[in-house]
Amino acid sequence: MALVSGGPCNGGISISWNLKKKARELLSKESGTVYKEHGGRLRVCLVYPNRYGLGMANLGFQAVYGLLNNIDNCVCERAFLPEKEDLPEYERTGSQLFSFETQTPLREFDLIAFSAPFEDDYFNIPVILKLAGVQVRSLDRSGPLVAAGGVAVGLNPEPLALFMDFFLVGDAEGAAQPVIDRLMDCRAKGLGKHETLKTLDSIDWVFVPSFYEFEYDGIHIKSVKALDGAKKTVKASKARDLDQFPVPQSFVYTPCTELPDTYCVEAERGCPRGCRFCAAGFLYLPPRMREEKKVAEAVNAGLKRAGKVGLVGTAVSEYPAIKEILKRGIDEGGTITLSSLRLDELDNEFLALLKEAGYRTITLAPEAGTDRMRDIVNKGITEDEIMESVRLIAEAGFTRLKLYFLVGLPEETDEDALGIAVLTKKIREAFRKGGEIILSVNPFVPKPFTPFQWHRFEDAGVVDRRLKMIKRELAKTGVKVTDMSAKEAFMQAFLARADRRAAEIIEKASESGWKRAMKGMESFIEESVYSVRGRDEILPWDIIDHGVKKGYFWKEFQKGLEGKQTPPCDVGNCVRCGVC
Repeated sequence: MALVSGGPCNGGISISWNLKKKARELLSKESGTVYKEHGGRLRVCLVYPNRYGLGMANLGFQAVYGLLNNIDNCVCERAFLPEKEDLPEYERTGSQLFSFETQTPLREFDLIAFSAPFEDDYFNIPVILKLAGVQVRSLDRSGPLVAAGGVAVGLNPEPLALFMDFFLVGDAEGAAQPVIDRLMDCRAKGLGKHETLKTLDSIDWVFVPSFYEFEYDGIHIKSVKALDGAKKTVKASKARDLDQFPVPQSFVYTPCTELPDTYCVEAERGCPRGCRFCAAGFLYLPPRMREEKKVAEAVNAGLKRAGKVGLVGTAVSEYPAIKEILKRGIDEGGTITLSSLRLDELDNEFLALLKEAGYRTITLAPEAGTDRMRDIVNKGITEDEIMESVRLIAEAGFTRLKLYFLVGLPEETDEDALGIAVLTKKIREAFRKGGEIILSVNPFVPKPFTPFQWHRFEDAGVVDRRLKMIKRELAKTGVKVTDMSAKEAFMQAFLARADRRAAEIIEKASESGWKRAMKGMESFIEESVYSVRGRDEILPWDIIDHGVKKGYFWKEFQKGLEGKQTPPCDVGNCVRCGVC
């Protein structure tokens, strides 16, 4: 197999021609790809720790790509986890992982930056670094700096702490420029790695994990010590006025994604409802609605390029101008879908607009099967309201309905879990004859920066038994049931709340799989997953400050256990959580 040198930079690094050809074929199907000269700029390779199709469908990844390339003294290219069928080619030819735009080896960039939205992708990060010829552990590495950002690490960066030189925590808007400027300055001065990280540590939203020392007592953290003058708290970046920045959208459009023929646009960020299990709902507080004109412009651009636009947001159905945006899309003859629908926001006009805009499937998330459980999670929706929404959906002529539920929530009983099936049967009976109902049921995973961050993951046996109960009850109803087993969710439950000792497990799992990586660590992992955390316990993510007071989370946790509800936040007029 012929080998060629890697991209514009030389140095004897080999790249298989077949791999370069495949990347160029994907590039040929893209529009909006950014190509910038490397000379005089900080070279960043933005890496999505999964396949190309998943990465290019991720709006956060696309947004950061656009933001970095809007910085004049920065050039940002992309890389992804190779497809499984390509891995033998890497091994056989000794090729190293390279960027898409110029096929430059990752190790020749100044910064390798991971965008990590999901804990499940953590195992791919050591794989990618090894394919790039870069040392996995930060302390062993002398090459390019390696960093990470994204939702998952914004909630809890600690599981990846030993792999990363630094983390950028919070919104990238307004936060990336200072980091790029400091790195450029450090490069110009010829500063070494430690001095560069010291310089970055002066930025509020940059977390340098090597500057902190942890003392443990079993699964618990006994103490945390900031070293060498490092700051005690990392204040997450918060872009209060999103309209100062470009609307995140599918800047690079390609049909080769998990969402083919869909151009994604962010309409808003944050949700005021305060569902106690929802990390995104608290992470993105306060809710921020984008200017209608800018969203409309992005939608129009998307309709011209793809014919179909997916509006994205934590509470996109509550966007004040949502009906006007739908009308604009209809007038342009395009299809518009929404990433989420709050069922108590639906009315006849809204549903009619959705149908005219090309909507085919209505997706609702009751989350729990009984009013009691919905009060515990602060969903704020009753069974009567659910059934009224179903009636309106059926009358509007929709024939496909998808429902999302969770099992294993705090205080849940078998009767509550069975309530999911009972409610679904009622919905089945009320829905139009011949209509299709899809039920998605997943185990509840406690997440950082939520009121349920102290709670345990429900026993796997209990979760699987309840899932079987639900499926058995719905066996002859024609309802299609999809679910995630407790075994699958167990890994996520560990990583979501783990400390930096998880790095050893992640690294082993990247080589030999999760089962083998757990050997000898079973009791530690199980105790971590199944233990309720104490009120005053040091949590791995306590060093991060997203603006919501820890005491507020605890109060909400106790209210949840008592089944008491909290009204939606009134942005700018209340101070109960601390964000405003």
